[in-house]
Amino acid sequence: MIFNELTIDTNSAGYELVSGVLIAAGVSCFATEDRADLDEILCNKSIPVDYVEESLLADNNGLVKIKVYLADNEQGRMTADEVVTGICRLKNEFGAALGSLEVGKNRVDDNDWADNWKEFFHPTPIGNRFIIKPSWEECVSDDRIILEIDPESSFGTGQHETTALCLEILETVDTDGKNVLDMGCGSGILGIAAVLLGAGRVLCVDIDKNATDIAAKNSVVNKLDEGRLSVLCGNILEEKAAYDKVCDTKYDIILANIVADIITGMAPIFASVINNNGVLICSGIIAPKKEAVIYSLTENGFAISEIAKKNDWVALKCIPNQNLIKK
Repeated sequence: MIFNELTIDTNSAGYELVSGVLIAAGVSCFATEDRADLDEILCNKSIPVDYVEESLLADNNGLVKIKVYLADNEQGRMTADEVVTGICRLKNEFGAALGSLEVGKNRVDDNDWADNWKEFFHPTPIGNRFIIKPSWEECVSDDRIILEIDPESSFGTGQHETTALCLEILETVDTDGKNVLDMGCGSGILGIAAVLLGAGRVLCVDIDKNATDIAAKNSVVNKLDEGRLSVLCGNILEEKAAYDKVCDTKYDIILANIVADIITGMAPIFASVINNNGVLICSGIIAPKKEAVIYSLTENGFAISEIAKKNDWVALKCIPNQNLIKK
């Protein structure tokens, strides 16, 4: 299979804004090359470093390079166009302040893509209860739940702040036997995590067929009991069949790691399908849009019980306000 590699040149000031463009386009899995990360490692005396290639030490004027791999199909090309449009918008708005914002394109086959990704992904602890590993890494843990997720095109592995925030909140919630909705599931990582935490049943929903296929595959890889996790491809904001399927039941936990504008658009739906004692966990919210999302959720009867933040990303834990929410 052929993939399109997008390489975006920015700087430290532009990293979060470029990440926002990628998340808005549905890309939650990307690799970052940042000289600042190397400097941090070199300054940390607890991390042994025997040798650093001289070219890595060259001054790159704060350059941050972000790489994305998208399938060379209609969906992948549409996503690539959306990314390029978003980057052009940043360039017009901020000029040179965010670096060159040049976007390079290259076609690679799946073997090259897999090899490129492997150098960036290793077992990663998330929160207090999870460790996420790719299939090519051995990992044993006595005190953490092991999630096996490989990077698949644009779908996340848990390393991005938005997914990590969701997992860190989810691990504090009572999931035992609960009915869970994972809206905008991507790789299925959140829904799978919910099952591994004891959820009774999880429905993973995404508008991208590739995403739901990968989520279903990952449920098998993680050895979930049959029937614990199901997938649905559809847009509940535009497709009645998908809407009816999702809204046919009530949920104890709703996971929505999407983007701010979609969360606000879905807030009335979330309010209509959540159980009285349920929990809504929202992420994918860039900090400047936090207040708009909070306003929309509270207008639809939710109370914000927790706000978590990593860098410029925000996650919200919400509970139904029984005096306000409409059933």
